[in-house]
Amino acid sequence: MTTIVSTRSPAGAPVGPLAEREAWRIVRHPIYLAMLVYFILLGGVQVAGGGLSGRETVREVLLVLGLLWFGPATFFAANLVASSARRSHAESQLAAAPTTAYARTLAACLGVLGPTAAAAAFAAIVWVVEHAGGSLDHAQGLGELAVIPLCTLGGGLLGVAVAEWMPWRGAPLIVLFALLAWVVAVMDRGELQWTAPWTMSRAYYKDALLSAGSPGWHAAYLLGLALLAGVAAVLRHPSHRRPVLAFGAMVLIATLVAGWVQVQ
Repeated sequence: MTTIVSTRSPAGAPVGPLAEREAWRIVRHPIYLAMLVYFILLGGVQVAGGGLSGRETVREVLLVLGLLWFGPATFFAANLVASSARRSHAESQLAAAPTTAYARTLAACLGVLGPTAAAAAFAAIVWVVEHAGGSLDHAQGLGELAVIPLCTLGGGLLGVAVAEWMPWRGAPLIVLFALLAWVVAVMDRGELQWTAPWTMSRAYYKDALLSAGSPGWHAAYLLGLALLAGVAAVLRHPSHRRPVLAFGAMVLIATLVAGWVQVQ
């Protein structure tokens, strides 16, 4: 009996197996393939006729995929997985299962670690392409490359939060457009551009003027934003709200500190 209790979450559900199942559901979602084809075509159009070497062409396509594919695709995939029961009208059946809604939401959040790990491996490939055999111009450091898995993590957790709090059609698109508007609004606004949930890598902006800032602290800031999205997702359920709020308060403070330090 002790072993059974110790392997269960505070909500009384075995979150580990649930999270593993949700991770597979997210990474195998067809939205990844659909968006992959689109962004490969987009990257190809961007580098076509640019006169770049073969290595630079590969790097440019990888940058497009890393920055534009992983985050949005994980956002939509996690949202669709987290909302699948509601959309298929199966919530009443799940209510009879030996798991709670809190446990299922927590498992969906933990399942986002699957695509995040894949994004981290992708970032490692980009690092090898940029640094092996001599660095390319604007080769990225670890803080800049960390944006790829961090935007994947944040996108997935935000997708789960939107599924929990905004259960109506079109909500994910509205949130995505709001994020894009945020990025556009702060670009070219000096230090404010570092508050965007986006990369500040000079490899992406190339010769564009960027205000001084720290990619490492920007990565910490993005991690804070991602964790806040996860906190928002599990706060939808009344179980264990007090410890979740306490954790969220600590993450919020740390995120604000990182956001301020990144531009100092």
